[in-house]
Amino acid sequence: MEDMEAVKKNGALLKYIKNPSKEIIMEALKSNVWSFEYIKNPDEEMCLYAVEKAWNILKVIKDPSYDVIVKAVNSKGWAIQFVNDPSQEIQRMAIEKDWDSIKFIKKPDKDIQLLAVNKNWHAIKYIENADEEVENSAVCKNEEAVNYINELNQSKIENFIYLNIKVLKYVGGSVSEGDIKRILKKKFIDEKINKKYISDYIESKTITFNKNKFIRLYASKKAKRIFVDCNLEY
Repeated sequence: MEDMEAVKKNGALLKYIKNPSKEIIMEALKSNVWSFEYIKNPDEEMCLYAVEKAWNILKVIKDPSYDVIVKAVNSKGWAIQFVNDPSQEIQRMAIEKDWDSIKFIKKPDKDIQLLAVNKNWHAIKYIENADEEVENSAVCKNEEAVNYINELNQSKIENFIYLNIKVLKYVGGSVSEGDIKRILKKKFIDEKINKKYISDYIESKTITFNKNKFIRLYASKKAKRIFVDCNLEY
């Protein structure tokens, strides 16, 4: 009885109790979940309870069960850092919970990379050797992502301008006016051209040539129509 009252007041006192009963252990965990560190051979219930209350307790659990891992990761994606060789299923759970869990995943495959970047483009910062599709997705979501692309070369720069003209704000000094015009000539006859791209083209301060004349000379009917509509909105 004294032991029970002691752990109710301070779970850490479990450290000084010899052969505590399960009831005393559970009471200690309720009082201070980090008293888990003083449990010898914790059972499944104890592990599940502990990681639900404090996900990072997973780091002190030896050989956690699948259910314990899932409970911890669903509580906080960052728990994946304490999982040895996590399956793609566990990786996906972690990203779904917290997109930045990607920084704790070694060599994530393309699907996991895409999942993270599609949740938040900032994820590209934590991905080494990102897949081309992943890089494109990040840059499409936010032009600032171009600053975190590994091995940024001329080919990539031109592709990113084609995908998101606002990238020019960051790479304008790396491409000539002639290159920009060449890219835009191709873009403005693309049937998939959309209002956002043309609106960003109009607002671009990096482009110094006559935008109206360029559209008139090189854009498709669809692009010209969008251009006129955008100008009417300003």
